[in-house]
Amino acid sequence: MRNLRLGIGATLFLAFAGAVLPILLAAGLVLHGQARGALDAELARRAETLAAAVVTSVPQEIWQTALALGPGEEESRTARYLRDRLEAVRQATGAEQIGVWTIEGRLILESGLALPIGTAAPRAALLQRELAAAARGSIASTPLFRSERGRWMKIAVAPLPASASRRGLLLIGCPSESLGAMAALRGTLLALLAGGAIVVLGIAGLLSRALTARIHALAAAAGRVERGDLESAVPVSGSDELATLGRGLETMRLAVRARERELRAMVGSVAHEIRNPLGGLMLYSEMLGRSEGLTPEQAGWAGRIVQEAQQLERVVAEFLDYARPGNPAPEALDARLALAEAAESAAGSIAWQGSLAVAGEARLRCDPHHLRQVLTNILRNAMQAAGPGGTVRATAAGTAEGAEIRVEDSGPGVPVEDRERVFEPFFTTRAEGAGLGLAIVKRLCDLNAIRITIEASPLGGACVRLRGGKE
Repeated sequence: MRNLRLGIGATLFLAFAGAVLPILLAAGLVLHGQARGALDAELARRAETLAAAVVTSVPQEIWQTALALGPGEEESRTARYLRDRLEAVRQATGAEQIGVWTIEGRLILESGLALPIGTAAPRAALLQRELAAAARGSIASTPLFRSERGRWMKIAVAPLPASASRRGLLLIGCPSESLGAMAALRGTLLALLAGGAIVVLGIAGLLSRALTARIHALAAAAGRVERGDLESAVPVSGSDELATLGRGLETMRLAVRARERELRAMVGSVAHEIRNPLGGLMLYSEMLGRSEGLTPEQAGWAGRIVQEAQQLERVVAEFLDYARPGNPAPEALDARLALAEAAESAAGSIAWQGSLAVAGEARLRCDPHHLRQVLTNILRNAMQAAGPGGTVRATAAGTAEGAEIRVEDSGPGVPVEDRERVFEPFFTTRAEGAGLGLAIVKRLCDLNAIRITIEASPLGGACVRLRGGKE
């Protein structure tokens, strides 16, 4: 059941997390992309508007005079005037750079550069799209990029009023101070995503644990029914499919309990009906065996009747034990002492002559009458299997579960295919007996929360192991 519980819990957890986490991630990416796109568009409008404003703020005659400058005129009055005017604009607007080029991408002047007029602009190869737009009379801006100073910026390119001989353009680089806020927004989104993921995983864990806990409770209830505990109710809560399953299990438990009670009542009644005339049969058989005038053969017949009646009495006693096992009243018991007493009783009941060893120390909690009945039955079976002169070894040891009791014999052992079936009512491999002895043992063990198993013994026969009875 543990593997089933873990498998279902993991599946539910992964299914819930796998469905919600991608949605959170996609939502975060979409929000970040939308914010980045809106910022990019706003910065482009700002740069292009600023470029157009600078173009119109300088008289057309100045632009035409500047475009007429040639190599060697870098320090002319026109050049110095335009350079000062553009520097004032750069400082006033916070632009990173500002410059005037020819339409072919050659420098007239640019802030931060002291290159001769007519020199090919260093960035011209990277601004082909924007240069083409300016040649068509349009204003264009570049995508966001990092400048040499490490700042995010856009460059807007605007055409200048054309002169008779040359065409030019204005470049203005606008830094994005808002990208700091964008980075903060990204951090916030990541934090929200991480927090949302933690919440989702927490909810998934709680839901899967709650669901698997209910499944585990139903599985445990089914296990109790399987072990013969028909008194503990199946837990039912809610109105979903698991509740329907729980109610079905509870209905099944009640029906099985009712049928078992009917069967036990019938078995007990039949046993009583048999025991009454059986007592008379035994009494008259014994009286007959003591009568004078009987031939030895007749006396033998009478003795045989008594023996068969005694065997029938033991079968009837087993039926009664099976019909009314009694509720346990557990006590703290000495396992070795219980083994010794049960061994003496078992050996005396069948007049067994063999090698018996009882060893170990352990304490367990169990109903004393039930434990004596269990151990006596197991030891008697072991002695019968070992036969006259055989060996039986009984040991007790303390464990984390309470105690472990092992009863081993040197008999023929129990075939692997029969090791579970021997606990079924009326299953027996012997010619005599009703096949209820180990069924009673199993039921008494279940009532006292003791697990019983059969395996091979180093002595050559069977080993019966009892585990449980924690104090």
